[in-house]
Amino acid sequence: MTHRTRHTQATALLGSLSGSSLDRLHTLADTLVDSLWGDVYAPQGPVPKDDLWRSCHGNMGNHLKALNGAGPPAAVLLETARATGMRRARQHCPLGWVQRAWRIGGQVIWEDFAGQAGVDDADELRRLVESASRVWQINEQFSAEMSATYQSVEQELAGPRDRRMVDLLGALLDGRVTEAAGEVSRVLGLPAEGQFVVIVTEETSRAAMRDLAQTLRLEGLRTVWHFRAGLHVGIAALDDDAPHVLLGMLRCALPGRAGLSPVLRKLTEIPEGRRMAELAMNTVPPGGTGVVALDDRLPDALLDTAGAWINSAGSAVQAARTLYCHRNTVVNRLARIQRLAGVNLTDARCWSQVALALSALRYQQNRGQNRTGVTSPTGRGGSPG
Repeated sequence: MTHRTRHTQATALLGSLSGSSLDRLHTLADTLVDSLWGDVYAPQGPVPKDDLWRSCHGNMGNHLKALNGAGPPAAVLLETARATGMRRARQHCPLGWVQRAWRIGGQVIWEDFAGQAGVDDADELRRLVESASRVWQINEQFSAEMSATYQSVEQELAGPRDRRMVDLLGALLDGRVTEAAGEVSRVLGLPAEGQFVVIVTEETSRAAMRDLAQTLRLEGLRTVWHFRAGLHVGIAALDDDAPHVLLGMLRCALPGRAGLSPVLRKLTEIPEGRRMAELAMNTVPPGGTGVVALDDRLPDALLDTAGAWINSAGSAVQAARTLYCHRNTVVNRLARIQRLAGVNLTDARCWSQVALALSALRYQQNRGQNRTGVTSPTGRGGSPG
């Protein structure tokens, strides 16, 4: 069978399956909302449930129409994605929630296709698998369009702030700073070296964040804040203040989820601090409350397991050998990491981010032990993996 023939059959199959799914669009939207509500979208969050349903219905419908090939052109179908990005940015809904909803929506569509294929023709399942890239390509196209619109609206909502400061702070958080440390320090009003922590929170009220910054400033704590992707990210210069003092103040001021990084010594360490602070925040379930530090939530055994799992390229057997435990212990710890941190380590796409966070945390632990002369009971300094 030629490549062209297989492509034609795959296109026809997707057209047939998507047409059938469109007939059950209301049910699929119900399924998606049930999967998202209380897990991804917090019930007391900024997005009402009926708004979420309409968004799921519209975007899934246009995804299916794009696969069906009988609907409007792609530029028209993408309008629902743009409208969703615009609305969620104005609601100050975290971008991560919306992006995760898109991935789960693609999974709902794929599972519906898989349930239909092969009922009358066993060879359909093979053709469906060959068509997988097309299904996820359209899903990513819609998600990217939504994200681009969200970020554009978010920048507009930021108002006439000092653009130089905003751009430099964003570059610092992403690890893209090319300016000298002195220039970064001058523009942001932070020392080039000292004691820093990164704070990440889902708090959506800019007024609340302004009040928090003012409260911290009155206590002698200098902070700078950046809002993007639905999260407020702050850098605090501690001077002689201990991190637990800041943690206590944040717990009094922030009603929702927030994470705190370990102490950093240089501005160049800020990107790793941001990753660890966000990972810490994600140990609190969506819709929950709490301001936490990563090393307070994930004990060394789980950190070791995460490192060993990544280093073994996702082999439970090899990770178990490294950790001197049974493979079932590794599997159970991975499940606990997912419950606590919201990180699914069986998905290799998250490995690079987790590896960076573990590397930064290992560095923080080793540096603290070098200052105190204390080692962990295992003799490894508490290094993960």
